[in-house]
Amino acid sequence: MELVILIGFPGAGKTSFYRARFASTHVHVSKDLMRNRRDRQKYQMALVDEALAAGRSVVVDNVNATAADRTALIEAGRRRGATIVGYVLPTSVAECARRNRARTGRERVPEVAIRAAAKRFERPARAEGFDRLEQVRVDAGRFEVLPYEPVHRIFLLSPASTGGERAALLLDDGSTFPLAVKLRSKPGLPLGEVFSFLSSLYFRGKLAYARAFGRPPPGLCGAFVITPGEGLRDPAEPVTIDRLRRYAEVRVKSSEPRYLAPLLRDAKALDRLAGEDSGIVLLGSVASSRYAEPLLAVFGNRLLFPPAFVGRGDMSRGGLLLRCVDDHRELEYAPVSGAERHGPRPPRLSKRARRATPPRAARP
Repeated sequence: MELVILIGFPGAGKTSFYRARFASTHVHVSKDLMRNRRDRQKYQMALVDEALAAGRSVVVDNVNATAADRTALIEAGRRRGATIVGYVLPTSVAECARRNRARTGRERVPEVAIRAAAKRFERPARAEGFDRLEQVRVDAGRFEVLPYEPVHRIFLLSPASTGGERAALLLDDGSTFPLAVKLRSKPGLPLGEVFSFLSSLYFRGKLAYARAFGRPPPGLCGAFVITPGEGLRDPAEPVTIDRLRRYAEVRVKSSEPRYLAPLLRDAKALDRLAGEDSGIVLLGSVASSRYAEPLLAVFGNRLLFPPAFVGRGDMSRGGLLLRCVDDHRELEYAPVSGAERHGPRPPRLSKRARRATPPRAARP
């Protein structure tokens, strides 16, 4: 027994998809069929519960634009023991408007309804309670069902501290180890390499994970580093000791304009360039507001994070990410918005297997 939730703007093809795939097996529930009722939400929930109580599968054919809209249905399905399946029809606003103009009679909706749905839309996620979440591609009346996930994925890496012992060692003009010497010379060192030294395991894990699983759209890199005072930067970008000293002067706090303004500027630019098909994953703490809140203001429900981070310290997160890279296993992600950001400490990670090192060549 299934509760199928269709998700898409008016004109996306939801009802046509129902007719093609479910008409002979599932009860059809749609508010479009209740135009003369004032209690459409209450009546819809009653129809859903009645069908599930009778052991019949149901398709709910509405826009279902927000997580709140979907949550009420998911909870109703759970109470009756149904499998919850979501199908997202990501037809663009322009295409929905074109199809709507070709409709006649009561099937045609005011075009403002399409734009209003797009404005309210919150990208669905399995963490809402779906047992399965899939995407429907509509092409000339044919429907192709695909796994639902953003086409592209970009990671945002929280910065390393520039105020610890390692930073003091690196910024000391008297330091003679190779990394410090290269940092004082031109063109400097890649930002990712510098921050990996400053925070050791944690940033190294974030950088390795982002390189392994980033799927950026053409023209963008798969990861950006959140910096103190310079917004989002490519981890391959070289930095010098002077830039690192400027980082050390800026507090990474939401109340610090020198940190916040460049971050918002670059996040808005990334939002435009990456497009709606890109998932933005924060690899950093969501427990404090300094990263999550500014980024939520820009990306909204598209800002994701790994729930496996909750309750872990920095070293544990770094170790988890490196194990994922070793195992070629990507973590699950959930929207930061509405997520539980605090939790109990999870069990300690098992010891990471050492990578085999090739034997040294014998000396002649």
